[in-house]
Amino acid sequence: MPCLFLAMLAAEAQGQARASKQQSVQAGQQVFVQRCMQCHSVNADQGVLLGPSLWSEMSRSPHKKTTAQIRVILRDGKGKMPPWKDILAKDDVDNLLAYVRTL
Repeated sequence: MPCLFLAMLAAEAQGQARASKQQSVQAGQQVFVQRCMQCHSVNADQGVLLGPSLWSEMSRSPHKKTTAQIRVILRDGKGKMPPWKDILAKDDVDNLLAYVRTL
């Protein structure tokens, strides 16, 4: 009986983690639409606007950039991209990363 209870707890925790991740992805998509979409596309057909298509950047396996590298670019900017350290909160960055990892 204790094993069944532990299995039920584990299944519930996994379900909650999936729901939390989905909420993070949705919040990240909102950040992307509000802050990033004017310069970056998310589909293969649109190509480069002002910055690279994030679909082409993220659809490769392994990804061209690590999470740490993306955090630095978001914080400090790169090339034409301005720094976002004073605009995006840590949660915004975390959610944005969760979203772009789904592309």
